[in-house]
Amino acid sequence: MKINTLTRFFHTSSLRKYAALSSVAFTIGMSAHSLADTITYTSDPDFDLGTLNSVNYSAPNSNQLQLNDVGETFPVLWVANAGEDSVSKIDTDNDCEDARYSTWFESNFHGAYSGPAPSRTAVDVEGNVYVANRHFDGNPASVMKILSEGGIDRNGNGVIDTSVDSNGDCSIDRTSASEFIPPVDLNADGILQSNELTDERIAWIVPVGDNNGLGRSLCIGTDGNIWVGLFNRREYYKISSADGSILAGPIATSGSLTPYGCLVDGDGILWSASLSNRLGILDTNTNTWLDTLTFSGSSYGIALGNGKVYLGNSGRDFREYDPNLPDDNDPTTGTFSLAPIGNSNLGISVDGEGFIVGGTSNVVRVDAAGNRLWVTNNPGSSSIGVIPDSNNNVWAVNLGSHNITKLDKDTGNVLLLKPVGRSPYTYSDATGIAARTVTDPSGIWTVTSDGGALDTIWDQVSWNTEPEGQVPTGASITVSIRAANTVPDLALQPFTPVSNGVNGLAVNGQFLEVRTVLRPNEQEESPVLSDLVLNTLEDALSCDFDGNDEVNTLDINFFRPHRNTPADPNEPLDVDRNGVINKLDARKCVLECTNSRCAISL
Repeated sequence: MKINTLTRFFHTSSLRKYAALSSVAFTIGMSAHSLADTITYTSDPDFDLGTLNSVNYSAPNSNQLQLNDVGETFPVLWVANAGEDSVSKIDTDNDCEDARYSTWFESNFHGAYSGPAPSRTAVDVEGNVYVANRHFDGNPASVMKILSEGGIDRNGNGVIDTSVDSNGDCSIDRTSASEFIPPVDLNADGILQSNELTDERIAWIVPVGDNNGLGRSLCIGTDGNIWVGLFNRREYYKISSADGSILAGPIATSGSLTPYGCLVDGDGILWSASLSNRLGILDTNTNTWLDTLTFSGSSYGIALGNGKVYLGNSGRDFREYDPNLPDDNDPTTGTFSLAPIGNSNLGISVDGEGFIVGGTSNVVRVDAAGNRLWVTNNPGSSSIGVIPDSNNNVWAVNLGSHNITKLDKDTGNVLLLKPVGRSPYTYSDATGIAARTVTDPSGIWTVTSDGGALDTIWDQVSWNTEPEGQVPTGASITVSIRAANTVPDLALQPFTPVSNGVNGLAVNGQFLEVRTVLRPNEQEESPVLSDLVLNTLEDALSCDFDGNDEVNTLDINFFRPHRNTPADPNEPLDVDRNGVINKLDARKCVLECTNSRCAISL
């Protein structure tokens, strides 16, 4: 039975040091002017204080976090505007364009197949986006990273200068200096480098491969790094998500495959479309090209879900490839089949519920068995991309009409027709739904705690100290933290992974943001987060009952005479403040032991 709620305890450090303690019960009064040093999250209201994404505290059990049955991603859609060399950030909950970022130097509008012409976008499990400029201008393909939050203060003015909808009209004005911040060609060479970026939310931009490679394929690997396919060169590169450096490649394709969109499954197999009757297979675990399969038809957009590969196909709702038929653990010996109902599809995606969405002039939603759920005529021009959002509503990216369409996931009814940039041309994993549900299935809970004073020293994070917490074999719970003296400054700090119950973090800042990521195992069993406990340095030694500045066996022995003993409100031995002294209190103190096995320092 869970006993803790989000609680703040009051004390002064002088009252928590005891020169001597008797073996009988004792009580010390606590000062109410000092803020609590222990914060525990363990109940539904506690978890609700944070942001939940693809995790819940209701099914199958309450007062704990587990993964959702239906996959979820971030409520953001990234639309590359090929005709003006920019990318729009769309809030899919409030239907607003929150920002627009230049992917190259500002120029006059041009066609979707000239100039840098960005197209593919890929979103990682932290919400950052990578954008590939195809470069029909003969330059090497280039890839840009845009951060989901924070940025790089390049001009040293203490703020992050970035695109924002300053007038609140839900659209970005390219002529407004506050809403759109293009880069500056400092050396007049016409090639964009990272030091020429002026929007400080853009982390970097790098060239990939040789001139005229034509970057038409972009996806996220299971390790979070990026794969880029060059159409003209018929090769793939692996680049670092941290700085864009080349990690592997060029890796040549075979069978005349021209990379035209890719996704990586949970086993690390990269599946590549080709704009032809070929499907490419690359093992990202070994950086080895496995095979190029041929079939009757063509592949434009590509999607993963339900254990299958789906291809946009002219004349059918979709074409699928099942790598598990036959079940021989060989991804190259699978079976192709066609959906039973006819429709022309270019862009195609699988949403968090496993339904396939796609289309051109008509947008469709189809179940995994091929049964069409609805079909809607797109009021925009023929769509290039069809992409589900965090609520599984459907967005169509309309190249010719320079806008995007939002459709209701259940009915197909048109909810919105919204202008974006010139010639939007995105049909990749532009919301991160594939990354979050297939490549790296994950749920995220993020919460911010107030230490009550500037430069609070956070000493320890522990979790699953209660029996309900569990991590099935192959599943995982990872916790990362960052601290700052103001909430806005948190976004400027990187997250740092922490170990469970280890003292000595020495992370300073009044506010501590904790990001907890749950990942299932191959059997889709979810880990369970039962509780999460934060300690400051003051409270890290709350179990130092004998006042010798360490927690050891002598302190743990104080619990022996008091097992299951009722406790007054200010009883120090009632560490979890549930009104009784028991083994749960002793267990919490064991987590604070200074030395291994609670040994006494010599």
